[in-house]
Amino acid sequence: MSDPAIRITWNIHWSCNYRCSYCFFDGKWAEYGRRNVYQTVDEWMGHWKRLYEKYGRAYVTINGGEPFAYPNFLEIIRRLSKIHWPINITTNTSLHLPEFLDTVDPERVSLSVSFHPQYHEIEAFIERLERIRSRGFKGCNNFVAYPPFLGRLNATLDRFVAAGHSLKVIPFVGEHAGVKYPEGYNEEHKRLLGMKDDWMEHKRHRGMLCRAGHRSALLLPDGNVTRCGQIGDRAIFGRFFDESFELMPEPAPCDVEFCPCDEWKVIPDEKAPEKAGAWLP
Repeated sequence: MSDPAIRITWNIHWSCNYRCSYCFFDGKWAEYGRRNVYQTVDEWMGHWKRLYEKYGRAYVTINGGEPFAYPNFLEIIRRLSKIHWPINITTNTSLHLPEFLDTVDPERVSLSVSFHPQYHEIEAFIERLERIRSRGFKGCNNFVAYPPFLGRLNATLDRFVAAGHSLKVIPFVGEHAGVKYPEGYNEEHKRLLGMKDDWMEHKRHRGMLCRAGHRSALLLPDGNVTRCGQIGDRAIFGRFFDESFELMPEPAPCDVEFCPCDEWKVIPDEKAPEKAGAWLP
């Protein structure tokens, strides 16, 4: 079976049972949460079936907030995965995990888990991680290199490796103790994060053609659809709940100075767009 033609990142709701200091939404949960739109499973399936009828199967990534805190989330996933897959869910693993492992198909759904030292004990988290992976659910193991965690970064990496698991260390983007990151990392931290000297330059794409909005898009919790998370509200081009919703007809220039998330696809050569390669995993 061929790969999906499009990718939708579904930011399912601005709500979470954690309050991590390094979260994009730290201090803004109440503000953003007022925009959440909660729909029934049947209503959501109507929208996703309409997308299927127009574009075929989509690759769907789901994050939040905490996706598992969304009402009837497991039923949404059970039904959604029958028409759209692969689905990748990012979770803090704290909610409904046993039921998920027993009822969701790991051939169609993967689980990327986030290790949060502010809430997780490392041994208990690794035990939970081993339970997830032993049931066949693939995915990344994520860890944000928040500056207060850097003193334990080597020990954290060593413990995951000793348990047989990789750990994807994500650079912190923001300010801590008056220092801006990721610029503020020292050379050793950059090495551990895989940040080569030209890392920042590879994340700058202003003015280049990008498929975000055309082959991929970000579905926001209020039903609006924007090109990507870096551009956000100013690039909203449609509403998922509308029967007439469709993706942008062609790629468009990027207007973001710094894009660390790779939820886009840049076209380096307008005359030969296929040289860009596949963005699907």
